[in-house]
Amino acid sequence: MKTQQDIFGGLPQPKTNAQEILLTLINTGSVSIMEFPWLSGFRTRVSELNRSGLNLIADRRNKKNKFGNTFSYVIHRLPIEEVGKAKELYLKMPF
Repeated sequence: MKTQQDIFGGLPQPKTNAQEILLTLINTGSVSIMEFPWLSGFRTRVSELNRSGLNLIADRRNKKNKFGNTFSYVIHRLPIEEVGKAKELYLKMPF
């Protein structure tokens, strides 16, 4: 059975949307609006992370919805060399 340490990669449990997005970036290496459709401030949180010093790479993707209409979204990737900085930022966030 996985413990809380295993689930969050040894980091504390997130308490805010920004922490949850950052933790997802740290654990999986990327994040997009497709993973957080319920979060109305997703783009704002990603912008805040960029302004805090993380160098995220934006990769635009196109997809078709069930009606055949094309839409685009961005996958934000965390480069491997930025993971240490991301963990430091995560630990500095208030819990």
